[in-house]
Amino acid sequence: MTSDGCDTGVCGSDVPPLIGSVLTGLFGFAYFAMLDTMVPGLIFLGIILSFVPHDLMYGPQAALIAEGFTPRLRYSGCSIGYQLASVTAGGPAPLIATALFARYGTGYAIAAYIAVCAIVSIVATLMMPDHTNKDISEENA
Repeated sequence: MTSDGCDTGVCGSDVPPLIGSVLTGLFGFAYFAMLDTMVPGLIFLGIILSFVPHDLMYGPQAALIAEGFTPRLRYSGCSIGYQLASVTAGGPAPLIATALFARYGTGYAIAAYIAVCAIVSIVATLMMPDHTNKDISEENA
């Protein structure tokens, strides 16, 4: 049982990441509202609360990604996909966030960017085949 209360073997490895993506898309706005207060306690709370949607997405990520590949391709497919995602999406994210803040002067522009990224994550996750309670150990998986 995972800490989010959903056994990915029962509800599927895509459910927690979907919930996490929705929460991330919404929480970005609350996060920057907390930062804008300049109250250290609220800023600390915002940082701590941001771990919840992050962990919902990150925890079952290995299983979710692995299910997308047959056993013959699983190790290299997961690795290449994971590494390319960090280069193409994670690498430019700080530059994009900095440019948005410089252009608009508010963290809410960054929150909108986070929401767009969350929508991309939701769509991509929904497009993945569902392998819940299926044997993926065979080549025809």
